Order: sequence, then structure tokens, then C-alpha cells
Amino acid sequence: MEYGPKYREEVLESVRRTVETCDSLQSFFLMHSLGGGTGSGLGTYVLSLLADHYPDVYRFTCSVFPSEDDDVVTSPYNSALALEQLSLHADCVIPIENSSLAEICRRVEERTGGGK
Repeated sequence: MEYGPKYREEVLESVRRTVETCDSLQSFFLMHSLGGGTGSGLGTYVLSLLADHYPDVYRFTCSVFPSEDDDVVTSPYNSALALEQLSLHADCVIPIENSSLAEICRRVEERTGGGK
């Protein structure tokens, strides 16, 4: 079973409660991975729900693409399928590659002393 349709009402209710606390809702910002099934499948499903229920609100995503040396065989397929949904439902996609993100985190940790 796909998780998106299974939890559709709960997701929409959670979003609705959050939206009600906003004085002037301008956009949604979704962060998700495209390599795995949850980030690519559920993430793009939530994005499509936002497009359907809040069509006048901008939708931005920060999408983490799998590394070239990713060992999960389905990552390229998940990413390709998710890209179609992103092109349909996102107003802006900020792409980042997974190993680049890991390198950025490593450098920040070095500079800050590892959070000590």
C-alpha cells in the first residue's frame, strides 16, 4: 500500500491546522530526498496535495538527489519519477546532490569544532 493515500486526511489536517496559524501564508517549503521511496513518493504526493488544496500558494522544494555512487538500485528510478511530479507541482526546485550536502556538513562541523 502506498503511504500517501493511506494518510491523506491526516496530512491535510496537519497542514490545515498549521495554515490557520499563519497571518499571511506566502509559500510552502518542502525538504525531501529523491532517492528513497518515502522522500520521492510521499514527498511528491504531499506536494501534489498542496498544489490541489492551496493552488495560489507558492511551493518550493529543496530536493536531495542521490549520489552517483549510491548503492540503492532503485534510486535513479525514484528520482526520475519524482522529477516529473516536481515539474508539475513545484514552483521552484532547489536541487542538491547528496554527497555534496554531506561534504558541506563535514566542513561546517570541522569549522565549528564538531558541535563541542
